[in-house]
Amino acid sequence: MNSIAKSFNPVIMKDIYRMNIFFTLLVSLLAFFYLIIFKPSAVLVLFMTLKNVSYLLMLTFSLSAILKYCAEKFPHDLFRFRLCRYAASFGTAVLLQMIVWPVFAFLAEVEWRFDDMDLVLTFLMEAVFFTILLLLLQDFAIIRLAKRNAELENSTLQLRTAQAEILLLKQQIHPHFLFNSLNTLKALYKKDIILGEKYLIQLAAFLRTGVSLNSSTIIPLEQEVEFCRNYLQMQQLRFGSALEWEIHINDPGMLQGKVPAFSLQPLAENAIKHNKFTIQHPLKIIIEQKQDLISLSNSINQKQPGETSLKSGLANLAERCLICSGSEISISNNGLTFSVAFKITDP
Repeated sequence: MNSIAKSFNPVIMKDIYRMNIFFTLLVSLLAFFYLIIFKPSAVLVLFMTLKNVSYLLMLTFSLSAILKYCAEKFPHDLFRFRLCRYAASFGTAVLLQMIVWPVFAFLAEVEWRFDDMDLVLTFLMEAVFFTILLLLLQDFAIIRLAKRNAELENSTLQLRTAQAEILLLKQQIHPHFLFNSLNTLKALYKKDIILGEKYLIQLAAFLRTGVSLNSSTIIPLEQEVEFCRNYLQMQQLRFGSALEWEIHINDPGMLQGKVPAFSLQPLAENAIKHNKFTIQHPLKIIIEQKQDLISLSNSINQKQPGETSLKSGLANLAERCLICSGSEISISNNGLTFSVAFKITDP
């Protein structure tokens, strides 16, 4: 517990209170069987069992109160927190033992003297033993909760990091994409006005869909496929028969499953960006759904080294898929075809 204020919170007290009851019942049950075996007197067994239950309940909840008090008193001073907690815990354990035992000894008509050093030492050792055990159990509960919180914070941080990277990716891609699209639109209007108008309609639909998805991190597969379809239709107007693409959805019900937003379209864009293709040797892009997987594959004919790819693109998609579905993406490259597949989560 390097940070008391961070490690200790009201949630931990509920776990400790449950642990107190369980510990009391367990130890009292073991003591009860021990007394039955070695103490023939039924009255003595009854009162000693009640004594153990009473002592352990008072001890466990007293130590819990001490823990809570010390955590609130010294939230940022670990040394004083430990000093106060240990001194108060051991002192309380001994004091309760010295109070509880004479009372139940009197009720059970068992002889009790303060000058019986062997008996006093036995109960002192018992008090110290139970206190050490309870302190260890409390620390274990605190560490377990701290670990759970740390894992939750780490997952939240990963999600926020992925979202920030998505936003950065959008900010980098959208202006660049729009600039290229406008240049393409200008060239198409000079070449063929009708083709230019078709491209403009597709561009408007693409941008409209992109804006609607801009604030989403997870969307239905149907929306992501439609977004990618708009993009590919635009590119086919630009490249003509040099670009071939197909979309195969084997189970239409899977279209309602969830995938990360902007997952397929960037893969298609990278395929177009990093491969050279002509009418004689077209670029082939295939999007296919099989069972709970969606994949995008493209033929390979890489451009000469020059413009480097955005290596964080696949890493970003991999992290988002891991957060979204708990599964990693699958990447394959056999020299002829490059393919990326990832899981579709339930709606």
